Amino acid sequence: MNRNLYYFIFIFSIFLSCSFDASAQYRNKSRSHTSNMQERGVVVVVGAGIAAIKSDICGSWGCNNFGPSASVGALYKLTPYLGFSGNIDYMRLGATEKVPNPDLNIAFESEVLQFSGSIVLNLLDSYAGAGNYRSSRKRFVVPYVRAGIGAVYYTATSFPRQYGELDDSQTTYDPEREYPAFAAVIPFGGGLRFRVNDEFSIAPELMYQITSTDFLDNIGPRIGDPNTKDHFGVASIKLQYTPVIKNKIFSKKR
Repeated sequence: MNRNLYYFIFIFSIFLSCSFDASAQYRNKSRSHTSNMQERGVVVVVGAGIAAIKSDICGSWGCNNFGPSASVGALYKLTPYLGFSGNIDYMRLGATEKVPNPDLNIAFESEVLQFSGSIVLNLLDSYAGAGNYRSSRKRFVVPYVRAGIGAVYYTATSFPRQYGELDDSQTTYDPEREYPAFAAVIPFGGGLRFRVNDEFSIAPELMYQITSTDFLDNIGPRIGDPNTKDHFGVASIKLQYTPVIKNKIFSKKR
């Protein structure tokens, strides 16, 4: 298990602790969070955040050039605990090699498009009520985990670090393989869902992606360490929208 993954697990643990504290404070409020919507059906999800990579030339935060990430997808709530999601994510990854010799100080940049499907499991029941009030009261904070499988479609470019930002006029190294390329990916992680109202929720989320490729940094397997693969993590804020379907029969005035 690499250092980046330890960092993500540590931060996620802090998020979980905050969620239980926030949930306890919410229960102490005099007003209840009532709702007429069931915890089932389709939810539209969009998000944005930052991404970092763990590769052959960079295995820590210090050498990472944190890049932007964006996502769009849908979640189908099967039960108050279980759901299935499909997502399309874009990430720009980059890092600099840490070596004593400045002449070998390589940098790279990768454009990554990810397609994935996941199982989403709530760690707490979405309902906060009990008995006759269960169907009308929702929990303010719900921690969740998700894991799945998918594919990444990527293009990697490497160049001498002294050039700084990469553009078309600068010197680049020859590609290690033919790009764009595909690779398998296993995303897993979790987050916290904060309920705003029946339609909207906000969810900070941490995900870690294990890939089947060693070329996200445009550098293949190195001598003495041929089995390493490139992995990356994403920290994001997601907005969840649940369409409200009104019953026109009962909404009409008699």
